[in-house]
Amino acid sequence: MSFSSSKQRIYASLLALGACVLLFRTIVMIAGGSLDILVLWVSVLLIAELLIDAGCLFASIKWWIANDPVKSHLALKLGASAAILHAIRVLVFVLGRTGPWIDFDVRSEQRAIHYTRWNWTGVYFAAIMSALGLLGALIIWKLRRRKRQ
Repeated sequence: MSFSSSKQRIYASLLALGACVLLFRTIVMIAGGSLDILVLWVSVLLIAELLIDAGCLFASIKWWIANDPVKSHLALKLGASAAILHAIRVLVFVLGRTGPWIDFDVRSEQRAIHYTRWNWTGVYFAAIMSALGLLGALIIWKLRRRKRQ
């Protein structure tokens, strides 16, 4: 097995790194008690993101080992799904902190405690990183479509 850094291995490594970041953040949220604080449907989004992130990580590792562009299909689909689901979850979080929908994503008995768990810097950072993730997924999708044509 050659350990040269081919483009396929670099791409698979970057996708695995992104999946690890999302997976780590999701695990931290769950370990921090988010499932007790969030309403049921937002908790389901969190668990779904955890599963998709884990699937993306494993598919990226499989792609890295195979070093074959054909093996990238599942990893890229799961990566795009993870980016989209994460962006939806962050949008719910941002909307729950602003406007007429304040705390619609938090259980009513947990609202006072929830205010101490976040700050505006974290909200802005999460929103910017989600937007960048969506932009990356869109660029990859456009490049792959152009390559097929």
